[in-house]
Amino acid sequence: MHSSFTVRQLGPTLGAEVLDLDSASLVLPETLAALEAVLFKHEAIVLHVPGLRPEQHLAIARYFGEPEVHTFYPNLGDGFEQITVIDSKLGDRADMWHHDESFLPSPPIVTMTHAQILPPCGGDTCWISMTTAYDALSERMKHYLEGLSAWHDMNGPMTAALRQNVVTHERYVEVIKANRRHLHPLVIQHPVTGRKALYLSPTYTTHIDGLASPEGDAILAYLNAHCQHVQFGFRHRWRVGDMVLWDNRSVLHNAILDYQPHQRRMQRTSVFARGPFHG
Repeated sequence: MHSSFTVRQLGPTLGAEVLDLDSASLVLPETLAALEAVLFKHEAIVLHVPGLRPEQHLAIARYFGEPEVHTFYPNLGDGFEQITVIDSKLGDRADMWHHDESFLPSPPIVTMTHAQILPPCGGDTCWISMTTAYDALSERMKHYLEGLSAWHDMNGPMTAALRQNVVTHERYVEVIKANRRHLHPLVIQHPVTGRKALYLSPTYTTHIDGLASPEGDAILAYLNAHCQHVQFGFRHRWRVGDMVLWDNRSVLHNAILDYQPHQRRMQRTSVFARGPFHG
């Protein structure tokens, strides 16, 4: 029990629900500090905040770091440019396992999504604890992975999006020209908790630096399959007004696309670190 809310664990390895949260004290420093501790412990947390105002949304984001103004998703504007609108009616989707923007040199550390419009059924989001997945590896595999780095690249997913008519050709050319790719360690250490996590995804991670393709492909295939074990996961069925915050250093996520032709509209903010992305 916290002074301002109660926490109920939702998944075996990650996920928690915050109950009895007083909206009037939501953005007080002591409440945000308590929420931060719960987030770092459980890696993804669910808040029930149907009356959340944009200024409160941004205040939560700013507590964790520097909110991102996304380069191509629409946003609320009028001082709330950091709150991105993700709307299935506009073709927006994220139905693949990924860390948010892992192709950047310093990706977001926290993402928060607030449900606005939901389909009558479906549209769940799933998360995988990459810390628990790392912990489950053998000691020899952990030792082997230390010091290895892998490339994360946006070009492949953008090509797939173009083929599916999700993005315009103009947007595709713009992204490809930007060549958004970066090399990250396969194992990162959380700067707050000290826990180690696998840092790869089947969406953005293309190859392991310094390994021959057959060797690197085999390692990536094994690790991606290993992370899919059900005991590492958590699935949330949204209600309007839910906000989920997740630690982008510790989890993968996947927004399941099983609700067409219905609409799913979310308001999202991703937050960059004011210090190092990882330890």
